[in-house]
Amino acid sequence: MFAAGQKEMQKMDQYTIEKIGLPGVVLMENAGARVVEEILQSTTSTRPRVIVLAGGGNNGGDGFVIARRLFDIGLHPQVWLLVDPVRIKGDAKIHFEVYIKRELPLFHLEEKGLEMLRDQLKQADIILDAILGTGVNGPVREPLKDVISLVNTYEGKKSIISVDIPSGVSSDTGKVQGEAIKASMTVTFVFPKKGFFLNEGPQHIGEWKAVDISVPPTIVKDLGLD
Repeated sequence: MFAAGQKEMQKMDQYTIEKIGLPGVVLMENAGARVVEEILQSTTSTRPRVIVLAGGGNNGGDGFVIARRLFDIGLHPQVWLLVDPVRIKGDAKIHFEVYIKRELPLFHLEEKGLEMLRDQLKQADIILDAILGTGVNGPVREPLKDVISLVNTYEGKKSIISVDIPSGVSSDTGKVQGEAIKASMTVTFVFPKKGFFLNEGPQHIGEWKAVDISVPPTIVKDLGLD
């Protein structure tokens, strides 16, 4: 079984975007759609209460796609933006702007505060971790550290679903410096990440599933990564 590190995934994304011609914003849309499918399959509730925790990078961009698609099927997820909006860049910014133009509700952690988030998490059935993704290097900083600690108080009590990799876990080494989400399920893209199987990784990923986002399955061979 092939497992990808951060550099391998960057090469795959670059190849798919530049050589094949699928824009990153399309891959992000596909990723969000696949996660929604897994969310619906993972729950027995017809109307689960979902809280989406979104950071400013591509993982957060996935979160905005997921939330928008949940709204489109009649659910009412609560989206919490954990960073200043000016920090949202690239493809994530495009999907953030789509979300805002749709006039869908958004909670800013900076405005609402950790205590309100705590109250809302108590009422959630599913907590979706779209905070940091595979790009984490070094310890998680505040306020994200506090948010992750708060989410982990619901380990084993609520469904905690991480997008691509639990936030705070290194995709290359599986190491955790400080805090990392303890997911009950991780929906990852294309291939499992090396960190799933190393160091602290196995204690954080829960059940995992790699889903297709239109990156060709031959890409490992095409790029000589096998």
